[in-house]
Parts: sequence; structure tokens; C-alpha cells
Amino acid sequence: MLDFQPLQKEKLEEYKTYYDYTDALGCERNFVNGYLWNEEYLLRVAVFDGTLIKAYFRDEERVWGYCLPSGRNVAGAIEAVFADAKERGQSVYFAYMTRQERDKLEELFPNRFSYRREPGNQDYIYTSRDLATLAGKKYHAKRNHISKFYRTYADLTCFQTMDRQNLADALEVMKLWCAENDIDYRQYGEYAVFKKACEEFEELHMHGALLYVDRKPVAMTMGNEISPKCFDVIFEKALREYDGIYAVINNEFAKTLTRYEYINREEDMDMEGLRKAKLSYHPAIILDRFNATPIS
Repeated sequence: MLDFQPLQKEKLEEYKTYYDYTDALGCERNFVNGYLWNEEYLLRVAVFDGTLIKAYFRDEERVWGYCLPSGRNVAGAIEAVFADAKERGQSVYFAYMTRQERDKLEELFPNRFSYRREPGNQDYIYTSRDLATLAGKKYHAKRNHISKFYRTYADLTCFQTMDRQNLADALEVMKLWCAENDIDYRQYGEYAVFKKACEEFEELHMHGALLYVDRKPVAMTMGNEISPKCFDVIFEKALREYDGIYAVINNEFAKTLTRYEYINREEDMDMEGLRKAKLSYHPAIILDRFNATPIS
């Protein structure tokens, strides 16, 4: 079997060397993201002949899905995946592939796989300029929401970028959001992941922001760089009692990210409400995902 191991913080930069990061836009390239969600999704990595193989596990032995290998010997690594799956008594299943990765698999193993697009896993990617300026008729409603918010709360509002001094307030927003949605934060997986991101904020080069109303933290967002071209928004929570607050935190945070050409706001998880919200910001790119299964 391949020697799959959990992602290690001290190896995050090493993992990146197996990929071309010049124009990377997809969150699958963000190993900090993968590291943070490591235990929640049981993401593991193995190296075969200078090639990195990622896999999502169901438990310690069973693989849910492999990612397309990347590195020096992709074809050899795919054959190693077939052997690994056979030893585990499973069939091969490739997941979360971009269109380019799908085409690469088909090029290397023509007519060996059937493919299916997975719309719930597509990334919604926006230009930072669009999200920061909200210019034009298509963003008229967003500008109205923001204007109403500032008319309502006026001088009570304060926006801050995240640092060591206000990370506790970011955690407080997550707790308040959980309470608002009748969730026990101690049993909520994303809270543990976000807490880890706060604890390792500087080590992981995270960047985030908070919104306060009358000194109360009511919205937060956090992420980090995928590549010099694109920023990945990993977390975003706000209290819905403040009408328009998601539009405000989104817009204010985008203003701090204009050094990037794109902002990736990740997938909609096949949730209709989330899909509508992401589409309402008019993505510049919808990065499709595909899975692949061998043809019998």
C-alpha cells in the first residue's frame, strides 16, 4: 500500500513544490486549507517517485476518493493508486478534479474512465476589483444592502483586520453564530477548525477581518493565499440580525485584498441558498469539478 500520512504543518511548503502555483486559482491547491480541515475530512498524502498523491479517507484504512497525482511521474502514480486500491479491496475513484486534471487523466489513460461533473464542489471565483468596488448595475442591490446597514448603524460600526489582539473576538463571532443557529459550538466541526486557524494564525500566514457594531463583534472572515494571483476565503460568519452584514464584511474584506487579481469563495456544497448567494456576486470563473470511475 501507499504510505499515506496526515498533512504536516512543517511540510506545507514542500507539498506545494509538486504543483505549478504561478496561476493557481482552485482551493485544492491551498495546502493550508487542507491542513486545517485535515482531521475533519481525513485528508492524507503520499509520495511516489517524485509525485504527490492526495486521498480522502473514510477511516484509517478505507479511502473515499483519490485526487489526481501531481509531480514527476503522474502515470506511474496513477498505476500505484490502482495497486493501492486493490490492496485495500476497493475500486479506484478519483474526486475533486478540475477540467484540466480530467483532461490529463484521459490523455494518460484514454477510454479507461467515465466522468461526472460535480456541481456542488465547484469553486466560485471573483475578481477582487468587482468585490471591492461593487461597480455597475449588476451590484445595485448589494450596494443598497450596504448603504442600509451603514445608515442603520452609522458611527456604531467598526471594521478591523485580524491580528493577535482580536482573534478572541473572531472566535466569539463563531460562538454567537452557532447560538443563533441552535448549534452547540463544542460539537461543531468548523469551530474546532477555525480555532486551530486562530491558534496558528501567524504561522499559517492567515489574513482576516472583523466587523463590530457598538463594540460587539458581529461578523468575521478569514483565509489565506492560494497563489500570488488568488486569495482563498476559508471562513465567513455573521449574525443575521444585522441586515446586510454579509454584504458589508464581504466588501470591506475585499478592499484589503486588491493585490490579488482573484478571490476564491469556494464551493456551495450543493446547497441552493448558498448557490444563489454566490451567484448573486457574479463570479468571473466557476471552476468545475469532476470525478472519475474506471469503465468496467
